[in-house]
Amino acid sequence: MEKLSDELLLSGIQQHNHDAFNELFNRYWEKLFKAAMSRLYDEDAAQDIVQEVFISLWQRRETITIHTQLEAYLLSAVRFSVMSHFRSEKTNELRLQDALQRINILESAIADHTDYYEMEKTLEYEVSHMTETLQKIYHLRTENYSIKDIATELGLAEQTVKNYISEVLRRLRIAIKEKHPEKYAAYFSIVLAILHK
Repeated sequence: MEKLSDELLLSGIQQHNHDAFNELFNRYWEKLFKAAMSRLYDEDAAQDIVQEVFISLWQRRETITIHTQLEAYLLSAVRFSVMSHFRSEKTNELRLQDALQRINILESAIADHTDYYEMEKTLEYEVSHMTETLQKIYHLRTENYSIKDIATELGLAEQTVKNYISEVLRRLRIAIKEKHPEKYAAYFSIVLAILHK
C-alpha cells in the first residue's frame, strides 16, 4: 500500500478495509507500545493495552468519530488504558499521575516485513496445539463467522466466545513475538484483522 494519510486510512477502516487497518497498525504499534512502556515497565501489560486500543478502533469503526489527529487520539486511548490498568492494580494516585505525565510521543518506524507463508506456518502450528474449542473458534472466525454465529454453532454464550478469541489472540501474540520479533507488528496486525472483523 502506498503511503496514505491517517485520515485516508481511517476512512478505509470505516469501510471495513483490512489493508488500511494493517497499515495503521504497522505505523503506530511501536510508538504506542513505547508510550505504554515508558511508565508501565511491564511488556505484557503494555502489549495488552496497545492490542486493546487497536481492537477497540476496529470494533467501533462504523460509529467512531475522531475530532483530533488520529495519532493524538490513539495516544490518548493508551493514556486512558494505562490509567485504567493502574486503577485495576490499585496503584496509588501519585503513581497514576506520574504515569500519565511520563507518557511521551515517541518517534519510531516499523519495517514492513511480511512473509505470509512463514506467518501461516506459525499460526497453523500454534493453533494445532490449542484446545479443541479454541481451534474451532479460530477456524470459524477465519471463515467469517460472526461471534453470534459461533456462539450458536458451539452452544456457548457470546461473551464466552469473545473471551476465547481474546485467549487465542494472547497465545498467538506470544508465539509471534517469540518466533518473529522483527516482524511482530506486521504479522500480528494481520491476526487482529482476521479475528476481530
